[in-house]
Amino acid sequence: MRSSLWTKRALEVLAVILIGDGLISVLRPVGHSLLWWMPLPGVRPLMEWCAERPNVTRTLGLSQVAVGLWLDARLYASPPTVDERVPAHFR
Repeated sequence: MRSSLWTKRALEVLAVILIGDGLISVLRPVGHSLLWWMPLPGVRPLMEWCAERPNVTRTLGLSQVAVGLWLDARLYASPPTVDERVPAHFR
């Protein structure tokens, strides 16, 4: 994946969030869903639906983990160049 260093960093943060959120959804589907319950249009019914269906929520969590790991694997598929590893002021 050829991108700027900041893009790679942002994608890695996204992968970490996906993996972490997905793992929590797998381990605590009801509590995690209800934690995000808020009185916004669409959010409340969605979180209640997820809380009522813990196995579906776990499956969605596993999907998040898989996407996060796939994204992480893509980021590290090719080694970084010297320009990416060494900050400009050290060159």
